[in-house]
Amino acid sequence: MTNSSNLVNYIKLLWRWRKPILIVMITSIVGSIIISDPHIMPPYYESTSLIYPLNPNLTQSSNLFGDNAQGYFGGSGDIDRILSVAGSVSLKMHIVKKFNLFQHYKIDSSKERYPIYGVLEELDDNYQFEKNDRGAIKITVYDQDRNIAAAMVNNIVDQIDATNKELINENKVKILSIYESKLKKKQAELQALTDSIFMLKQRFRLYDDIDDLPSQIREFRASEGANYDAATEKVKLLEEQRKGALRELNNNNALYEQYRSTIDSEVPTLYVLEKAFPAERKAKPIRWIIVTGAALASFVLSAFAVLLIEQYKNIREAFKYA
Repeated sequence: MTNSSNLVNYIKLLWRWRKPILIVMITSIVGSIIISDPHIMPPYYESTSLIYPLNPNLTQSSNLFGDNAQGYFGGSGDIDRILSVAGSVSLKMHIVKKFNLFQHYKIDSSKERYPIYGVLEELDDNYQFEKNDRGAIKITVYDQDRNIAAAMVNNIVDQIDATNKELINENKVKILSIYESKLKKKQAELQALTDSIFMLKQRFRLYDDIDDLPSQIREFRASEGANYDAATEKVKLLEEQRKGALRELNNNNALYEQYRSTIDSEVPTLYVLEKAFPAERKAKPIRWIIVTGAALASFVLSAFAVLLIEQYKNIREAFKYA
């Protein structure tokens, strides 16, 4: 009962002060209308792109040239890597230089004490990246120029793709160097076997058709005896080793070429589900929200001020008759 009485009394109090409250509210509404005018508060346009990271294992040689089944899209680790790239300072500085944001945001680097901090702060206010509830990464840019907003988003997506590809290929290059090292060792082994076979054949005059040889060569073979037979067996063994080394070299060379093709190929690391385009309508500021918010805020502050004034009056009266 007491609470209801207090509420009724407070409503009556506001009614008595209705004229000052209305004056404050009307003033706030008119002020918010003026402030939210496009000439004072320029409109910002929103451009958005939706992307999915692709599975980087799709470009591995075992998947390209084998039967291993792989998912088309990447996992949570790939999404985290894309988000890290999207928020990196290097990407933001690329956008600053690409679109000359010092001039675009009207930041004079000769007068500002921290110009880079200022331009990055402005960019952060107009640039958003997040994972939505469907697993896609949403890249958003706000700008007063609708065409620049769309161009920035698309360029950011391209730069994320290039950086992500570089990160993935960096590890592949290390593995490729291992393949190169194995190829060089196998080539050296093959060359050593070939040289050994050639030297033995030259020394012991090992030829296939003995009937066509001059008599002095046949006499040489006869004089060598056991050494000649041992050399013959040695050559046969080296020939078998050489064939095996040649097979391994060919296999390693095929794997090397396959792996190198996955690095040299222009395979994207992102799937662009929705490309950014210039917006037709502004995204902010929303004028009716500003005006409504100003009206509500002015009413609440006025009501609170009225309450304080009445309480002050009551306290003053109480001290007057004390």
